Amino acid sequence: MAELKTVRIFEMRYEAEMARGFLLEQGIESMISADDCAGQLIRLTSLRKGGVKLLIREEDEEKAVFSC
Repeated sequence: MAELKTVRIFEMRYEAEMARGFLLEQGIESMISADDCAGQLIRLTSLRKGGVKLLIREEDEEKAVFSC
């Protein structure tokens, strides 16, 4: 199984969703990790609480960093 790596951390979920869409257009699969009840509790995603993490496979890291 491929290792996942955080490529970027956002304060708001919608920012992470837009970046995820951009990566998908480039053929890079990604997922979002946040403790915000799928976007229902927006205030929980402050950067002090870990933010909204955009995760990718480790082997896609170089390509994704260039793309973001």
